[in-house]
Amino acid sequence: MALNSLVGVIVFFIAYFVFLLIILMTAKSEETRVSEGLYQKSADAIVVFTGDKGRIKRALALTKKWPEARVIISGVYGTNTLKNIMTGQDGAEELLKSPVQVEMDYEALDTLGNVRETLENLEASSIQTKRVLVVTSDYHVMRVRMIFNHLMKNQTYEVYFEGVESNYSKWSNITKLFKESLKTLRVWVILKLS
Repeated sequence: MALNSLVGVIVFFIAYFVFLLIILMTAKSEETRVSEGLYQKSADAIVVFTGDKGRIKRALALTKKWPEARVIISGVYGTNTLKNIMTGQDGAEELLKSPVQVEMDYEALDTLGNVRETLENLEASSIQTKRVLVVTSDYHVMRVRMIFNHLMKNQTYEVYFEGVESNYSKWSNITKLFKESLKTLRVWVILKLS
């Protein structure tokens, strides 16, 4: 009986570790999709979800590659302005002076809201949008992709995902990965039941 329990615990931990690897491998595979899918094409919109370091900085770097893409920052706290968000970011002054179109989404409070508000923004816009690049953290890509796939029933956007790489030698990032894995499992169950 004790041996069966021990084997069960070991199998559970191995399966969970494999799931964590799948989350990170999803971000890597999306990185390949971006380089192939946007190799000779431009992203029409760059959407960045607030929530962790490096995301806005990465989106700024991408505007240099695709200056004609509009930028949507989703999940902005109600009293923040673009200038507040950009303070301290590398290249912030350059972006604020550039003709890059930046839109702020103040409605989204969580990842589901980020995706929903992004899709509503794209649908309501008069700007033709076909290719969308979503910038988030590497540990977040799998869940964001699942939600996009679920909510984009009638839309025909090409959605690509750029995962800002986390340093997993830091305990805080390992903790984020564990928390994200539980959120991803929860979202998967909810989407399967809906």
